[in-house]
Amino acid sequence: MRDNILHIKSYLSESMGAEVEITALPNSQKKQLPVLITESYDLYECLLMGVNVCLLLCRDAEATPIRLKKHCDLAQKTLGVHAAVVLSEVKPYNLQRLIAARVNLIIPGRQLFLPSLLMDLRKPRNVINTEGTKMPIMAQCMLLYHLERQSLNGLSAEPIAELLNVSYPTISRAVKWLHENHFVTLSAGREKQISFVKEGQELWQDTEPLMQSPVDRVLHTDAELDALIGSEEALAESTMLAEPNHRCWTISKQQAQEQKSVLSKEFGDHQVEVWNYDPRLLSQDGEYVDTLSLYLSLRDTADERTHKELNQLMNEYVW
Repeated sequence: MRDNILHIKSYLSESMGAEVEITALPNSQKKQLPVLITESYDLYECLLMGVNVCLLLCRDAEATPIRLKKHCDLAQKTLGVHAAVVLSEVKPYNLQRLIAARVNLIIPGRQLFLPSLLMDLRKPRNVINTEGTKMPIMAQCMLLYHLERQSLNGLSAEPIAELLNVSYPTISRAVKWLHENHFVTLSAGREKQISFVKEGQELWQDTEPLMQSPVDRVLHTDAELDALIGSEEALAESTMLAEPNHRCWTISKQQAQEQKSVLSKEFGDHQVEVWNYDPRLLSQDGEYVDTLSLYLSLRDTADERTHKELNQLMNEYVW
């Protein structure tokens, strides 16, 4: 623990440009906090820019972003000072959620994100600055197909368009975006063949923050649909999440148009997600939606249990 505190102190001092002292949080303040915080974190305090900050050194490597935010907010409200969660490491997709939720966050050597103090210092990375950029939905579908179904390396736009059952201009725009953002390279010559710069988990980690939920809208039905299973029902199949008491189907926009007579915006016992791309393109078994799209469709849910099982699903994913 002492080495850990020295590492944090060194990082904060270097970031602040002045010596930062870190001391244990006084017992009088610890006693004010609920047990769920005192048992989950090592508690310290320091002075940053003349402001008292309570440091919550997380002991649970699997703590979800929602839980971290709740605990950080609770500590701030209870103690009446700024609080910041300190993590030794964090997965990229969870880091994006923590930043989006504006959680005060310290990752020694990597990131100092304290929005309540208007501070955001990050370790430089040799990647293109795509902050605020969202990946076009067909570029996303193409990338997921490459990760989950089969390699697209060595193919040009025309055969890729045939694989994904979309028009040539649509795929050309997707390839152009991926190339301009340095995710693929193009071969010389008339038939420009693509090659992804990274593969597997590395490719996913670089691109996941730019991806969108595939869900365009959610409808309802009382009918039994011939469609893939998605959402919480699909997650329950692969994890310990309890099965919902309703069916969760996913369909494409074309399928929604074909079955509009049995779909409703408000009424029906079952849930129907209409996706921006055809979920059948990426399904590996023809029964459930693909794992990465499932994750993207649920990653912004407010339910902590769902987040926990999503994290477990991704931890066990075989790249």
